[in-house]
Amino acid sequence: MTVELRGLTWDHPRGYRPLEAFEAAGGADGVRVRWDRQPLSGFESEPLDRLAEKYDLLVIDHPGLGAAIAAEAVLAVDDVFGAEDLDVWRSRAMPPTWASYRIDDRNWALPLDAATQTCLVRPDLLTGPPPATWTDVLGLSGIVLCVAGPHAGLSLLGMAGDRTHTTLLDRGRAVTAIEVLRDVWRRSDRSAAALDPIAIHELLAASNDLTCCPLVYSYAYYGTAADDRRALGWAAAPRLLATDGPGLGTLGGTGLAVTHRAYDRVLAVTKYARGLLDTRTQLDVVSPVGGQSASAAVWESDAVDNAWNGHYSATRDTLAASYIRPRFDGWIAFQDELSERVRELLGNDDDAGLAVDRIEADYRARGPAASKVG
Repeated sequence: MTVELRGLTWDHPRGYRPLEAFEAAGGADGVRVRWDRQPLSGFESEPLDRLAEKYDLLVIDHPGLGAAIAAEAVLAVDDVFGAEDLDVWRSRAMPPTWASYRIDDRNWALPLDAATQTCLVRPDLLTGPPPATWTDVLGLSGIVLCVAGPHAGLSLLGMAGDRTHTTLLDRGRAVTAIEVLRDVWRRSDRSAAALDPIAIHELLAASNDLTCCPLVYSYAYYGTAADDRRALGWAAAPRLLATDGPGLGTLGGTGLAVTHRAYDRVLAVTKYARGLLDTRTQLDVVSPVGGQSASAAVWESDAVDNAWNGHYSATRDTLAASYIRPRFDGWIAFQDELSERVRELLGNDDDAGLAVDRIEADYRARGPAASKVG
C-alpha cells in the first residue's frame, strides 16, 4: 500500500522541480508526496499553523522558524527521525545550513536548499574580473542593487551582522557598510529597485547594459543560457574591509519541516526523507533540474559545478561564512522594518552611526530577549 503525503513548497523551478523530479524517478518506495506550490511571500501571509493543518511537509526558511515553533506548526525533527539518520544528514549538509535550523539545542528542519548573497555578473559584459571589494564595485558601470522587500536589510546584515550574535550589528562595520551602500546606490540603475533576486537574475541575463549586482541571493539555475537569456556568473561577495576573508553574505535556502499532521506516518516520512536526501539523489536527480542542494557533496562536485557555469566553486566560501539571521518569533516583521530603514538611509544623508544605534536599540527591545523563541 502506498502512503500519500501532502507537501507545500515555493513556486520557482528551483523550489519545485527537484521534488517533482524525485517523484518522477520513483521517489521513496511506498510513499508519494503531492507537492503544492505558493510564492515565498505566501509563507508569511498565511499563518503557519493553518498551513500545518493542510500539509504534512513544509518547505520553510530559517528566519521564519521562530514563528513556526511559537505557532506549534512544526515538529522538532529530533522527535520524528532517529539519531542515526540525523547524524548522517548533519554530516552531509553544508555546515551553516544545519546550524540555521537549530534552536535551543533542538533541530527543527532538514536542510534542503542552500543559498547565500554573492556577487552576480554578466561575464560576457565585464571587461575584467568580478569585483573583489566594494571599492572595485564603485569602478563598474551597469550596477544594480537588490533592495526590494527584505533585501536592503539583508545586505546590511551580510556586510555587518554580528556573527557572535551578541548584538545585531557590528557597529563600526555597519556604519562603513551604510556609507558604501549609499555610494553604490548613487551609481546604480534605479529601474531594478523593486526587483527581488529572481527578477534581478532575469534582468541581468536579458540585458546588454547591466553587468553586476554585487550582493544578491544566487540562483545556479541561471548559469545556463536559454533562447531569451545569457548565462550568468558569480563570485564571492565583495569584501567590505581589506582584512576580510571570503566575502560575507546572509544565509538563505530552505529546509524540510514536518507538521503534527504527519506524526502518525513517521515511518513514511522517514523513508521519504532518506530517499530525497540521499547523496546520489542530490547529485543525479536534484542538481540536473536546477535544484540548489544543501548537500556538501553537490557543492564539492566538479561535474555539477561545470554544469552550472562555476556557480558552486565561485560561491562556496561565501556560503560557508554566511551570517545566520535571528530566528525569534517576530523576526520577520523586524527584518521588514530594518530593510525599510536601510532604503531610507540610501537616499538621505542622516548620520549612519545614529541610525545604527537606533536599529540596535529597537532590536534589544524586540529581539530574542523579548521572545520565548530565540
